[in-house]
Amino acid sequence: SDDTIGEEAEGAQEDDLIDTTQGESKQHTLFVKMEHFVAQRFGARGSPSRPTVTPEQVAEHRSLEDFWVVVDGKVFDLGPFLRGEASHPGGKSILSRQLEKGGQDADERFVRWHHPSGNTVRRVPDYFVGDLQGSLPTRVRCCTIS
Repeated sequence: SDDTIGEEAEGAQEDDLIDTTQGESKQHTLFVKMEHFVAQRFGARGSPSRPTVTPEQVAEHRSLEDFWVVVDGKVFDLGPFLRGEASHPGGKSILSRQLEKGGQDADERFVRWHHPSGNTVRRVPDYFVGDLQGSLPTRVRCCTIS
């Protein structure tokens, strides 16, 4: 399957063929399921029990060992995957490419590589930091990976 950065990952071709319910897009289905699992653990968006994060706080976490991304207005900590504390099926290289080429706004690439019925949607609460207050600045290349 095609990807804007030319990556290969096991299962990518199958993910392109996802059968969405009632004509909804893969992105919509994925984001609805993610919200469901985050809300189960942290409460509904806007509830007092649900943490929030500012764009400035997100900007402080953009290194190979301490990397936060935003997907559908939710902030996630990818540091455990990059430090080897958790295993990512796509490997560290996909995450480091997100840091280098995509920055912290990860909607497009997250949807590209994840399946709404996969294990990811059930695991997102484990890496959820909080809901983003406001929005990230326009995407810029934030770092150079060597």
